[in-house]
Amino acid sequence: MNLIRNWLQRLLGERRYLAFLASVFRKIYGAGLAGPDYQDIYFLRNFIKIGDYCVDIGAHLGYYTVELSRLVGSEGKVFAVEPMSRFHETLKNLLDKRQIANVTLYQMALGGEGEYVEMGIPRVGSQKKFAYARVKDSQAGQNLDYLESEKVKNESGDSLFKQLPRLDFIKCDVEGLEVSVFSSMMGTVSVHHPVLLCELADRAERIKLFEIVAPHGYRAFALREKKLHHLDVYSVEITVSHNHYFIPDKRLEALKTLISL
Repeated sequence: MNLIRNWLQRLLGERRYLAFLASVFRKIYGAGLAGPDYQDIYFLRNFIKIGDYCVDIGAHLGYYTVELSRLVGSEGKVFAVEPMSRFHETLKNLLDKRQIANVTLYQMALGGEGEYVEMGIPRVGSQKKFAYARVKDSQAGQNLDYLESEKVKNESGDSLFKQLPRLDFIKCDVEGLEVSVFSSMMGTVSVHHPVLLCELADRAERIKLFEIVAPHGYRAFALREKKLHHLDVYSVEITVSHNHYFIPDKRLEALKTLISL
């Protein structure tokens, strides 16, 4: 597979290669063949509704963004945040090509320190790993071999989203900075109580995020076999997925058919 990726990158160049990845994913996803690694995107259709307002933080090539856009319809809104120019440009071109009008796209980082942060794309083994792009001086970003980097404007989540009239769902995948992101937008979260979906590979980070949101009435869940299962974030047991749902008590009744008893 790595040989095929390398060959395609050389053949197409990086910009066309990223556009190719985004396009191929939509076809595979639309055919229902994306596989278990993408179960959470398929699961969105069970609880995202027409008219919802959703945020995609770490939008990358728009896998979640485009599906959220379809689900919320013309009455809803999607706010996609992708800091790195290469992915931001690919997603913007995709949205323009599909004439998607209900998505607002931002090029910025959230929750970092200072007015700007330095982000980079690292090498893992012999591969340039686009999906591992991250803030270079974060704990998760140290000791990596970066092939390229760029300075990105940084904002707090509250400064970006505090004016929203509603907020129903946030997906956040920012390679180890999820706690920082939500720490910067708890004013917004405490007002709207959206469902949160976060990638949290590290147990300590899972606990930190839970302890930030728990005082606002949130409980933790994990998706398994198309059902949400209650999750003990303090358990040392390895979770099935790195993706974790944090759901406020206010929304549990509406989601009760999706939760395993």
